[in-house]
Amino acid sequence: MNINAVCEKSSQAEALISNEGIAKIYSYKCPTADKSRWVQLLPYIFRDGTELRLDKEAGGVLVRNYEELQYVKEAAFENEVIADAGLYSFNSFARERLGKDGIDTDTIPLELNYHEIRERGAEGSEMVIYGRTPMMISANCLYLTENRKCGKDIKKGHLMELTDRKKAEFPVFADCRYCYNIVYNSVPLSLHKDIDRVMDLNLHSLRLNFTTEEPEEVKRIADYFIKLVNTGEEGKFGFNYTRGHFRKGVE
Repeated sequence: MNINAVCEKSSQAEALISNEGIAKIYSYKCPTADKSRWVQLLPYIFRDGTELRLDKEAGGVLVRNYEELQYVKEAAFENEVIADAGLYSFNSFARERLGKDGIDTDTIPLELNYHEIRERGAEGSEMVIYGRTPMMISANCLYLTENRKCGKDIKKGHLMELTDRKKAEFPVFADCRYCYNIVYNSVPLSLHKDIDRVMDLNLHSLRLNFTTEEPEEVKRIADYFIKLVNTGEEGKFGFNYTRGHFRKGVE
């Protein structure tokens, strides 16, 4: 089964260029001369005035909201259009609606458990099996609040942390390219313990979402999941993680 990787940072995408076990790399800028392997990432929020240039040579595009879907349709993009998990497809009716709207591949909603996914149907869908889940996307800037000035850094942005009353640390990325903050879960989702059930779903593809990881971490995690999927050898994961809603779902 194909394993794809979302890379929020260019350094992460570059770390995976030579990894033949990764079928497609999702990133904001193309890291390789072979654009057929590249899926262009679009931002979480698409405002009036957002500077966005769709590369029609990309092998695909990942849309994260309906404004972007309309933008892609108006641009007459001819390659694969993939809906991120935020474009909800909880059931077969929602999936059918997305298909009519021009979506070729949807992403399994993160809120569904194993039994709900089976009932919904997973054939033709992509599923996230690793990655920090965005808990909140906000126009309020933590960097601006803390420093009382805008520290706009288009290339790197700012990685910060929020700590809750239980001392859990939540990474916050101030994405200066599109002027919003993403608050990520304190630990990444990982379904390595449930890989047999995941493979039983007859999915189109699997996805690794890389957010705060450094390039060496990206390489190690990608190699771990490639080996796990292809051989079933679990090995040592080495990180704290959550199974999300895969076992329990949402009440």
